[in-house]
Amino acid sequence: MAVSATSESSTQATAIRPSRPNADNPGGLRGLWLEKNLLTLMVKRDCIGRYKGSFLGMLWPLINPIGHLILYTFLFGYVLKVKFGVTQSTGSFALYLMAGLLPWSAFSESLSRSSTVILEHPNLVKRVVFPLQILPLIPIFSAIVTESIAFTFLLVAVLISMHYIPVTALFVPLIVVAQFLLTSGICWIIGSLSVFVRDIRHMMALGLSAWMYATPIVYPASALPEPARFLLWINPMAGIVTDYRRCLLDGMPPDWPHFAIYAMAGLILFVIGLNFFEKTQKTFADVM
Repeated sequence: MAVSATSESSTQATAIRPSRPNADNPGGLRGLWLEKNLLTLMVKRDCIGRYKGSFLGMLWPLINPIGHLILYTFLFGYVLKVKFGVTQSTGSFALYLMAGLLPWSAFSESLSRSSTVILEHPNLVKRVVFPLQILPLIPIFSAIVTESIAFTFLLVAVLISMHYIPVTALFVPLIVVAQFLLTSGICWIIGSLSVFVRDIRHMMALGLSAWMYATPIVYPASALPEPARFLLWINPMAGIVTDYRRCLLDGMPPDWPHFAIYAMAGLILFVIGLNFFEKTQKTFADVM
């Protein structure tokens, strides 16, 4: 038993060991690139660990979005009679709803988990050479993996419903890149601030709920009254959700002016978030 415990401890130490234990972390994009192997390992561990021991295992990435899809379709599509698409049928509503829920679910899950990701790893915070900037990226990539699994299901549903997949679906990876930049920047900021302001993690549920209903996910963007249309331009997730639907269901490319706005916002937040995190991480150990 002693040998087994020692072996397990050694394995865990290897799993969290920095890829360059004797080198200073250069930070910035170069630092992220140099730590890509460590990040890949930790994302893999996170994806497996989340469903380890559960009866349904890796089916949960499909069950969760399908469950929300059924719930929202019944409430908004059947009870409240919200309509999407040309046919305005319940099936059309379900497709448009899922195309909006997938990017939002990945985004909201990443933000929610980023508020505790640093606090959950005090042992890594105290490792001088550990690249802390990769910790907020772990839930982001993990959420993208989950989104990709559910996205495959959506493509099958689109194929069954429309009998073809629009060629404009090839633009989706471009939207995902903008989504990743936006999410990363916000997660770095939230992850850092949460170390100093512990109330942030308790505020996330309310904040994300308000943000969700300000985003045209369960209703079409055209349903917004004129005085509220500005939300479509100041809310980057509104543009991302709308472009998912345009590319997957409407057979149109992204709305390029809108894409340029939220992609630029994502890039700016990415740079600001990374710099902010790297400046504040020096005091994490003192606060924790």
